[in-house]
Amino acid sequence: MRVEIRRFLVLTFATSWFIWGGLALLTQLNLLKFGSAVSMILFILGGITPAFCEIWLKKKYSTKEEFHSFVHNIKNAKHPLSWYIFVIGLAFIACFLPTLWGGAVMEEPLYLAFIELPIMIIGGGLEEIGWRGFLQPTLQKRWSPLLSTFMVGAIWTIWHLPLWFVVGSNQMNMNFLWFTLTALALSFLLTVIYLFTNSIFLCIIFHAFINSLWDVFIPVTNVASGLWTFLLAFLLFAIFETYRKKKFRIVRS
Repeated sequence: MRVEIRRFLVLTFATSWFIWGGLALLTQLNLLKFGSAVSMILFILGGITPAFCEIWLKKKYSTKEEFHSFVHNIKNAKHPLSWYIFVIGLAFIACFLPTLWGGAVMEEPLYLAFIELPIMIIGGGLEEIGWRGFLQPTLQKRWSPLLSTFMVGAIWTIWHLPLWFVVGSNQMNMNFLWFTLTALALSFLLTVIYLFTNSIFLCIIFHAFINSLWDVFIPVTNVASGLWTFLLAFLLFAIFETYRKKKFRIVRS
């Protein structure tokens, strides 16, 4: 297990940070403007690296059956409507509730999130093939969902770090501590989704909706707002995890 995790993290960080580091350097030297075609290609390539790395590693080190099962989970959209309502509703709650305490401002109509969804699947959602599709369940083989989620959230946060050095990126205007708290919050919500649905596809949809909804409910990136978001997500995780454990005990008995 340790070898698998090490392979994934080393390959993912080395590739992403090489691409994003190059983008940061080019923008810092004013040789490339963020928003141009080349910069966006580099930005997206760095972002989808966790997906490509894990698919490549799975193909290289797994059996054919395991690989086909993994790919099927990624692209399988055949889920009950209730699960889609749950996933989309959870994403909406995570982005809307901060408006109640001044942590976000609604600046665009809600339908924009649905229009942007296909773009955000590529520009964020596909990351989940690596993070929740591999790292979370692999860590849970040894540690609890609680501890595993903190670990994935911390790794996920650090992985984004080069983007704070890309001149013109959204991250340059974000408080890093806010982002850390928010990443941890989203990690707990994604854990809930994965534990209850066992679906990589639905995790991709959730992540993509979060990114889309952030263009509707523009976050105010202060630490207090991030803390409230984290506490709310942690509370939801605790409720669902208590229910899941209780249900598991009933099934076993």
